[in-house]
Amino acid sequence: MSTVADKETVNNQEAKNIHQLEYEDVPGHERTGSSFGAFANIVCVIAGSGTLQLPLALNQGGWFSVILIVFFSIAAIYAGNLLIKCLYYDGVSRLDDYPSIAEAAFGKFGKYFIRTFNYSILLGTSCVYILLAGLNIHTLVQKLDVNIDLKIWIIIAACVIWVPFVCLKSIKEIALMSAFGALATLVVVIVSVVVGFIDLNQRVTGAANHQFMNTSGLPLALASICFSFGGNVIYPHVESGMAHPKSWSKVLTMAMATICGMYVLISVCGYYVYGQTVQSPIYLSLPQEAPTYVAMIMITLHVILAAPLYLTGFAYEIEGLWKIDRRYHSASKEFILRAALRTSMIVVLALIAMFLPYVDDLMSLIGALAYSIIIFIAPIVLYLKLHGLRSMGKVEMAWCALIIITAAIACVLGTKDAIISLINRVKNG
Repeated sequence: MSTVADKETVNNQEAKNIHQLEYEDVPGHERTGSSFGAFANIVCVIAGSGTLQLPLALNQGGWFSVILIVFFSIAAIYAGNLLIKCLYYDGVSRLDDYPSIAEAAFGKFGKYFIRTFNYSILLGTSCVYILLAGLNIHTLVQKLDVNIDLKIWIIIAACVIWVPFVCLKSIKEIALMSAFGALATLVVVIVSVVVGFIDLNQRVTGAANHQFMNTSGLPLALASICFSFGGNVIYPHVESGMAHPKSWSKVLTMAMATICGMYVLISVCGYYVYGQTVQSPIYLSLPQEAPTYVAMIMITLHVILAAPLYLTGFAYEIEGLWKIDRRYHSASKEFILRAALRTSMIVVLALIAMFLPYVDDLMSLIGALAYSIIIFIAPIVLYLKLHGLRSMGKVEMAWCALIIITAAIACVLGTKDAIISLINRVKNG
């Protein structure tokens, strides 16, 4: 009996040590960042171009999609906390990043599985950004009676993004860049709400059509919402720099509450004003006036500045894998090889954007196929693998099951519907 009691005491002490380690400084990680800085980083990275799609998500799924936005906000908080706990699973050391957690849980397979989806996010989002920049420029110059085909503007946007992507070996995501993206998102939210309601008051036509739930469109709505919560791969890096890591849960909750507030505001206002005629990006539904143009210019600058960051994250690892480095080549040869690889990437993404110029469907496809797994499913699965099923009670297990099932529906049915929608739109020209 004493042996059993002793083992139980040891297990409890180990669990206590793990809990303490989660919030203590870790050797090799400089913890000097403030909690507000961590809050700002999360908001700046996550609250981005996905905002443009959310009013359409309500059109796809009806008013019920507002409940889904709130649900996924809470689920993102929960999954984000589990992800950070996985960093300290052994109670001895801290893992570095998301792929490291997957490797600890499932070996090399887990590491490459997460990296594959992360790569698809980096490339897919970059493709959407190239398309969005080209589409915005095309819309803006049409007001100046400049009629150039959309494909030409996509090529021009790709060339603008190509310059810093090829000329600079590495581009670090600095706070100013992220802050500009958050500022652009805030401008879009304010403009959409203010201009939208002014348009509603001045309109002489009847009220917009709405519905509470559209079951056939829910998978695409889920996919669009998932796209809007992308960015949890930065969580380990943000937490590693916090001077007070005990505040992580509160910081993440406040950040997600802020993001959820912006998302609910723009989606409800956009759908209420324009109903079943709402478009993606949302500013295509707004009156084409000065505030709308300002929002479009802000978003265009944001995606042009952000795309090289996404692309460099992918290219840097591929270059390391293919040994495109000064250790193996001269400076001139290294630059030529790097330029050839990165130019090829831009060309492929530009071609996809040119022949699939459908921002809403591309966002839905990326959100369904990659974000639903990376943000919601994988953190729960990894936590259960590393900590065991007994680490959760029945209620918490039921909550995890609800998140996984909902995200799986978005992944499977959302991907199917997004692909079908893309095929139909290509067929219809």
